[in-house]
Amino acid sequence: MKKIITIMVAVAVSSLAAIAQPYPTTDNIVRLNDQNMPSVEYFTLEKINLPEKYADAQYFVYNDSVVIIINNQHPLPFVVTFYNLNTKKEIAGFFLDGTWSDRISKGGGRMYQNTLIVGDGFARIIARLNVDSVLTEKYAYKPAITRLPTTNSCVFVDENTITMANTMYVGGEYGVEGVPEFIQYDARTGKPLADYKQNNKNFPANLTGRSIAYSNSKYIVFWHNFPIITIYDKDFNLIKMYRDDKFKDNEFREENKNFLMKDFDSFFGYACQTDNYIFAHNGRGHISRDEFIKKGGVQWIETADFTKARLKNQEIWCFDNDMNLVRRFKCKSRICFISGVSYNEKSKTLFVNAMDESEKYCLYRCKFKK
Repeated sequence: MKKIITIMVAVAVSSLAAIAQPYPTTDNIVRLNDQNMPSVEYFTLEKINLPEKYADAQYFVYNDSVVIIINNQHPLPFVVTFYNLNTKKEIAGFFLDGTWSDRISKGGGRMYQNTLIVGDGFARIIARLNVDSVLTEKYAYKPAITRLPTTNSCVFVDENTITMANTMYVGGEYGVEGVPEFIQYDARTGKPLADYKQNNKNFPANLTGRSIAYSNSKYIVFWHNFPIITIYDKDFNLIKMYRDDKFKDNEFREENKNFLMKDFDSFFGYACQTDNYIFAHNGRGHISRDEFIKKGGVQWIETADFTKARLKNQEIWCFDNDMNLVRRFKCKSRICFISGVSYNEKSKTLFVNAMDESEKYCLYRCKFKK
């Protein structure tokens, strides 16, 4: 049974952190803990076998039968391929390897309902594909291409407007007052819709690792380096904030025009969106610098022990369209890096991308206990 979080707890901003933080704050904070969150639903992994040519890629599953494969490491010959699990045949393919015309060299994808967004940071291209139209038109389908200054996490608010989390945003306390949290672009021309103030003083992109989704005239923003989620109305007014109360904020310092984190954190990231739900990764990972040094520093990163330490608490969180947390999922069978999520509302089937024992990405169906 779904448990919806609707508790609103007012707290003073000063209690949120002892020092100024780069994120905005509000009195309307929901502090999430084991007492007011949905119970974790545990799943095991069932591997879905795909042809070897599609191995070690990024995968999304549509209506339980169509796999969308984004293979930017070894396109054969397409970066984006649609494959039918039932017939074992390729449906369509798009974007040959390269960085010109409609070609994409390094494509990373996100699913927003029945729309696939593929971004290439090198070519500065965002491609938008309607999955239903692809299944009808197959290879004849023409993706919509927009050239942008950056391909950071973005959403199409409508056919004409793209909203993007500004990677150069940081709170005004750090000498960059007036830098917007969000930038909007014309979806056809790629031109910004306003003359936005630039951040020319410091470069805090490593602090603002944010990803976003849009629903019911509201934005939900997931912060990778802090245990928070911020929610805004369509005019970008901050109206609500979630905090994973299990964790404190990472401390940081400014050095050589860059912000350096004291510890190693991994929290929220957008996963996928369906008609009625928005899914996010929550790494729930905190490794102190003392532990990092004690275990061997950079050399420890290459070991399986580091992977287990970093990923042991990771979960998938599910929100409804009103941005209420309604479900939590966690893999029970083994600790693995989960990099993608797909969900079919009709069959209630959850799929994930995850690394196997040889550290290659595979597609899995999640099996829940009945």
